[in-house]
Amino acid sequence: MKIFVWAMVFVILVLGWSEVLAQSTPPRVIAEFAGASLKWIHVAEPELRRNHLNLDKYMVSVTEEDDSVTVSLLATDAVKGTKGSSGSYPAYAVEISKKDLRVVRSYYQR
Repeated sequence: MKIFVWAMVFVILVLGWSEVLAQSTPPRVIAEFAGASLKWIHVAEPELRRNHLNLDKYMVSVTEEDDSVTVSLLATDAVKGTKGSSGSYPAYAVEISKKDLRVVRSYYQR
């Protein structure tokens, strides 16, 4: 009986180890950003939903100014370094007041 138990333990260990080795590629990091910028994205979310924007098609950026923060959406195929819509989907921005976390304005960018 002891031999059977030890054999089962050995088999489980070997199968478990092979499972660990099967993950040869590490997970891919999709995004990294400061946690403080997450609150601005949450404030902008209702505006983005209201306009039925498919976030899978966009890159999101958060820019800080003196009195406001702007959450911008640019198409994933937009030309880097350009402002406005240069991709397949229209660029969109939500400007938020720093003082009271209220949406000041939201607009499509040309």
